[in-house]
Amino acid sequence: MRQITVFMIGLGRIGGKFYSQFVNIDESRVKILAVSEPNMANPLLEDVKNRGIPNLPNYEEAIREYGDKIDIIMDTSNRPELKLAVRRLLQETNNQHTVLVPMVVDYLMWYLLADSEAIPQSHHESIGY
Repeated sequence: MRQITVFMIGLGRIGGKFYSQFVNIDESRVKILAVSEPNMANPLLEDVKNRGIPNLPNYEEAIREYGDKIDIIMDTSNRPELKLAVRRLLQETNNQHTVLVPMVVDYLMWYLLADSEAIPQSHHESIGY
């Protein structure tokens, strides 16, 4: 089975739940290469540190450092301008391997979680790519 490497942007309410799911999957299947959580008071950062996962608060630094070693970028900030900036950076660095998960797929994956509550959508006019 092929290992999938993930870089996570944001460990808030949604990202934190995905993080908890991913770390419970055998690392031979899903490996979190790094996270980008700028809120140093986020309680999940202790677990991140204990697992030896780097936290690079500047997501651009992480994308440049890990490059095409990243299979999937999971941006759960759900800020369209951030997704646009990530897409531009992938183009700028000629990274044709890494996939940025579209917001609509974030939602789909969220719906698959057994204990997921409703996601407030008032600030998301479009959940497309």
